[in-house]
Amino acid sequence: MEPTQRKMRILEAVVEAYIRTGEPVGSKTLCEGLDLRVSSATIRNDMADLASIGLLEQTHTSSGRIPTELGYRIYVDQLMRSSPLTKYEQGRIDDALYLSADAPEHLLESAAALLSGMTRYAAVAAAPSGESAVIRRIRFVQTGRCTAMAVLITSTGSVKTKLFRCEYVITPELIEMFDKTVNEHFAGLRVTGVTPALMQSTAASLGEMSMLMSNVLMAVLDAAREAASTNVSIKGQSNLFLIPQLASTDGKRVMELLSHSTELSRLLSSAERRASVLIGSEMNDPALSNVSIVISHYAASEQCTGALAVIGPVRMDYRKVSAALEYTAERVGALLKEMLEFD
Repeated sequence: MEPTQRKMRILEAVVEAYIRTGEPVGSKTLCEGLDLRVSSATIRNDMADLASIGLLEQTHTSSGRIPTELGYRIYVDQLMRSSPLTKYEQGRIDDALYLSADAPEHLLESAAALLSGMTRYAAVAAAPSGESAVIRRIRFVQTGRCTAMAVLITSTGSVKTKLFRCEYVITPELIEMFDKTVNEHFAGLRVTGVTPALMQSTAASLGEMSMLMSNVLMAVLDAAREAASTNVSIKGQSNLFLIPQLASTDGKRVMELLSHSTELSRLLSSAERRASVLIGSEMNDPALSNVSIVISHYAASEQCTGALAVIGPVRMDYRKVSAALEYTAERVGALLKEMLEFD
């Protein structure tokens, strides 16, 4: 084995041993565990070389080595081998997701809960961006003598409801009129195209009927605004406080990140590859220097895409997490495609 190949094998072994035990890794341990046919002294020299180029570090003079952030990056990008899920694990995911496939929101919540349970970290499921969503249908349901509810359904499977009140008694005939009029004007439009200006021009075009429709149109506008945002489901936040590697400051910052869906969605969408890993300082936030995010994207169609992610410490089992994420993302995309009837 060439010296460079041997050093990469040593780096791989150090990373995986440290992930597994949390203890610095010494040359003796590697010599016993790797069939490299070289002495402990040679391995020790190779580890010193890896440290000199910033891939390993030594916490104490007499201790073994641990990976640096750059060491983790080289491991994830070049050395990490695939670790397929077992048939049992795949079946567990399939069963749970299938039972939740009655609505996109339930499916994504189930995916986040599954990933959190399998990894013991926090998990996030981001719905497809509402910015490209198209209004498929708007329905109306009477809820009272003078009240009703607008139900807006988009191409991404998002369903938004808004209650409204009228100054007159609502009849089945009026509900039918609301349905016909609103869908003629708004079905097929992007939700971002439903603006106050559009509502004003629509009301003007309705003539005398606009007196009956003002609150109806406002309900549709409010529902479209909500549909234009990206919904994020988060599970397992409390797991982060049980991880020794995350000091209280790190934990608080992660919780702050999880509470701001816009910031979190932007971070997830910044990962361009189907499966991506953001490690420590790559998130450009000193308070997240001990945190890693593994991200996998799903797609029900070219326009209907979202992301699943697992958030945990830099010392996480990237092989296990990546395998769970990629399989879950594949199944979520397939179920969404079937649910939303994409060709």
